[in-house]
Amino acid sequence: MVKVTSILVAVLLSYTVVQAKLPASAPGIVVNDNVSSDAAGYQVSGNAQHTNTGLHLSLKSNTGKKDLYGKTIEDLSVDVSFETSERLHVRIADKAGKQYLVPDSPLGVERPKISHSAGDLNYDFQYTEKPFAFKVIRKSDNETIFDTTGQPLVFEDQYLELTTKVPNDANLYGFGELTGAYRRNNNANVTTFWARDVADPFYENQYGSHPAYTEIRNGKAHGSLLLNAHGMDIFTVTGRITYKVIGGILDFYFFVPEPAKPNAVVAAYTDLVGKSIMPSLWMLGWNQCRWGYQNISMVENVVEEYKSHNLPLETMWTDIDYMDSYKDFTFDPVRFPVSKVKDFTTKLHANNQRYVVIVDPAISTNSSYEPYSRGHEMDVFMKLNDYKTEYNGQVWPGYTAFPDWFNPKTQDYWSYEISNFMKSVDLDGIWIDMNEPSSFCLGSCGSNKGNQVPPDSSDAEHAKEQAALNALGTGVPGDSRNLLYPQYTINNGAGNLSEKTAPTTATHYGKIPHYDVHNLYGHGESYTTNTAIQSYRPGERAFVLTRSQFVGTGKYAGHWTGDNSATWDYLKVSISAVLQMQQFGIALSGSDICGFLGNTTMELCARWQSLGSFYPLARNHNSEGNIPQEPYVWPEVAESTRNALSIRYTIMPYMYSLFQEANTIGTGVWRPLIFEYPEDNRFLAEDVQFMLGDSILISPVVYQGADSIDAKFPAGIWYDWKDGTAISGPTTQTLHANLTEIPIHIRGGSIIPLKSPKLTVSDTYNTPYGLLVALDKNGTANGRLYIDDGHSIKQDSTSSINFNFSQDTLAAKGQFDYQETTKLEKISVLGGSFTTAVVKGKKYQLQKDDKTGASVAQGFQIDLTSSFTVQFN
Repeated sequence: MVKVTSILVAVLLSYTVVQAKLPASAPGIVVNDNVSSDAAGYQVSGNAQHTNTGLHLSLKSNTGKKDLYGKTIEDLSVDVSFETSERLHVRIADKAGKQYLVPDSPLGVERPKISHSAGDLNYDFQYTEKPFAFKVIRKSDNETIFDTTGQPLVFEDQYLELTTKVPNDANLYGFGELTGAYRRNNNANVTTFWARDVADPFYENQYGSHPAYTEIRNGKAHGSLLLNAHGMDIFTVTGRITYKVIGGILDFYFFVPEPAKPNAVVAAYTDLVGKSIMPSLWMLGWNQCRWGYQNISMVENVVEEYKSHNLPLETMWTDIDYMDSYKDFTFDPVRFPVSKVKDFTTKLHANNQRYVVIVDPAISTNSSYEPYSRGHEMDVFMKLNDYKTEYNGQVWPGYTAFPDWFNPKTQDYWSYEISNFMKSVDLDGIWIDMNEPSSFCLGSCGSNKGNQVPPDSSDAEHAKEQAALNALGTGVPGDSRNLLYPQYTINNGAGNLSEKTAPTTATHYGKIPHYDVHNLYGHGESYTTNTAIQSYRPGERAFVLTRSQFVGTGKYAGHWTGDNSATWDYLKVSISAVLQMQQFGIALSGSDICGFLGNTTMELCARWQSLGSFYPLARNHNSEGNIPQEPYVWPEVAESTRNALSIRYTIMPYMYSLFQEANTIGTGVWRPLIFEYPEDNRFLAEDVQFMLGDSILISPVVYQGADSIDAKFPAGIWYDWKDGTAISGPTTQTLHANLTEIPIHIRGGSIIPLKSPKLTVSDTYNTPYGLLVALDKNGTANGRLYIDDGHSIKQDSTSSINFNFSQDTLAAKGQFDYQETTKLEKISVLGGSFTTAVVKGKKYQLQKDDKTGASVAQGFQIDLTSSFTVQFN
């Protein structure tokens, strides 16, 4: 039995009240971040009880100020579980169990089943009895990584508050989804969690909710997650982090890996919430979309233009333009007739290309619309607070109903609609949008108005909506909470919690108010849609791309960063946005390349195509009314795209292996430099340069008019992808890049599997393998190649090949179960002086490649179905 290391003296420090001012990038927002220093707090009641998994405490409220923003809950329970050697679970909950918890299911987070406490813990848990507070301490260096002593604990039905002390200059990463710098401002900053349909504002809440962070102190990392789906503010203020939540419980997980590396924190986090989906190979190809392809002929023309300009194109997308009156699961009979769309997808598939379309959760309430009639009959739509009247919102098709993902019958309903729809034109994937959920009314648009067209938005209409919302009442039967207007007002950028979304008094299956599950709605749709696609194509990896997400959504879907703008600021910040998603376990992620809103420029689009070609999910997408921005529109952009995508498709076996590691280990496909090199303080705030895996450094140009970047290089040797020039780090070098180039360097000590780039993924993968061996100063290198069938969820056989170069010998060992038919035909070496390579007694000459600087041997016919060696001389 693991026991608590010690009981601290119950002396609280004096409180400091800090008035926060947000960064200049978020002007005009007034936020009070004061801690509730005069709150009553709690004390341990009775004796601590040791359990099979750790420790149980009972808490009783102290005398003092109560009911700050809700009704104080007098009796609490604290359950401390030593779940693994690196994961600690501390749950502070109401003893009566009335507060809403994140579901222990795919619609929430499936918690691991823990029956006994772990041994060899990397951490200690300590607590004080009166008032109750606790610490989490990393054993290896006795560092306190979470500390609530001297800070109030508030636990009310609609307000929770807890504060931990951190260093004044804390290096915090996470707390998203947020558009802003990757390293969090810890002087005065608030992150708000309330899913919201909004065009990527800087430093405001938007589509997703991930109340998790990684902190790096003196090169060592740890992490924490508050598993709570309610609206909340998290303040990162000098010397502390303060959580203010409008419901639920304080359900904390702490991640303390050894060695204490940032990537190990991400791996431990995804051990809990779930690893990222494993994409099919085709999902790594280039994607083209826009809102504004008015008919199928325009879409067909785009495909032809890509081909005529010799540009890779894997997947063509269409936005809501294809729909009949913007209704889900329909095609406009004139502009997108089903027969022509089916002919189009047939042609795409014959060319090894794909087709994906958008689907919104909002279902038109038109009485002649069968998806609504079926859902109505099955009773699967969200209700108002009388538990029986369907909630009506307003989205693109007019008045709409919303599937309730928490209703067990909804899966059958959604699977039927998705399967029939995909089958009708042989679709390859589904893109789900507007799933915060978004609605254009304030709260409810009224009861079912059938075929009536909603009125135009106006101040007068908005006032009517406000009055109608209030008339519904502020709560639900049997619940005393004010769900419309909680006393603590989170810093929701939209103001009213029901603005442009479902009313917080709407209800879900089991009489659950929307107030309690709002942040889970897009997550629920992601799981339900993934399951629906699998029912259509059993055994095949499903492609789902979602806008709204929650903790663990990466198990079911990828994510794009929403409605960004065609500006240089959004080009730069897209790097932080993608890095953030990698940290949260959503590896298949990217931003709309060249910008969604507004008109791009040739220069901006050229730079963005170069960067975006390396997003884990790479898609050009813009909005209706804007100028076209397909890469072939400008010759310079076409050239930058060809150059960058040629590299992406060349290193695709490396990228696919990284996705497999994300799916099994949990590490990101993209990685911040500080996560790879946590001891190098130059990278603490670096969010322009980034790593693709652990072997490729990308240094994009992200400023208008610039033709260079002052790039920081970690310790070691770094080889220029273009010409093989070696740079010895640590150093900073000015790298020049014309408009059609992006600086890329290979880490010395890496071995990268390669293919020959073609216009589609399948054609690329039909070419022989190559290896790029980049030697370190000791003449050694390592790498890995993962091979499977590229599309099945369950694999009968896979290969995981580990390459090692030392003492002038390349050795391949590992698992060789997949019967790969393509051969290894070419090996390029950077950093060595070799003239010959010998395989099974046969000698091959190495030739210097004047362009890449590598020594190249080719003509091998090496099977990748068993171990082998290559001797270099």
